[in-house]
Amino acid sequence: MRKHISALTCLLASLALLIALAVVPALAGEKDEAVLKVDEASVVVQKMMGAEDKGVARDLLKKAKAVAIFPSVFKAGFIIGGQGGTGVILSRTKDGSWTGPAFYTMAGASVGLQIGASSTDFMLMIMSANGLKGILEGHAKLGGDATVAAGPVGRSATGGSTFAGKDSDIYSYSMSAGAFAGVSLDGAGLEFDKKRTKAYYGKAYTAKQILVEHKAAIPESAKKLIGQLDKYDK
Repeated sequence: MRKHISALTCLLASLALLIALAVVPALAGEKDEAVLKVDEASVVVQKMMGAEDKGVARDLLKKAKAVAIFPSVFKAGFIIGGQGGTGVILSRTKDGSWTGPAFYTMAGASVGLQIGASSTDFMLMIMSANGLKGILEGHAKLGGDATVAAGPVGRSATGGSTFAGKDSDIYSYSMSAGAFAGVSLDGAGLEFDKKRTKAYYGKAYTAKQILVEHKAAIPESAKKLIGQLDKYDK
């Protein structure tokens, strides 16, 4: 009887070890994917903010309470209303610096993406506390929980008393195949990605803990993205 118990114990221990060995690479892979997404977001900021008079209005970034960056959102995701893509949101602290990234998914928007474009980069300027409210709760519907409008294109939105949607909570921009434009994401849903956020930080955090309470230390891999935002935030 003892031999059977001993054999069973060894078997269970072996199975536990095999499961652990399988889980560790999976977790490492998820973190690598999250780090890559942050790197892609940095490239998007560089392209969209660095487009001089054809890019995101820089004075909006200076006033923004938070910024959302979604690299390579697939058109099919919008057509069928499924998951469009994963991106990051960073908020501004009281001293003007940026928090680490919180991961979100975007889905369900009915927008006219360029014909033939396989994917589109998006950048959202979140200008108000109302714009942040749903995001901090982990989910938000643009146009419902917060007003959203196509952002003004150009180095500055000054004189913005004349551009459409000047009092919106959120301004949105897109870039696809080198074509840049302000685009409305009315109807899009933003959902906090708990799994990817945990993989990135190695610990479970809520969106509020990252974006408002600043409980998550900024990883080294996020500093390039923050540096890009700082560069165009002057």
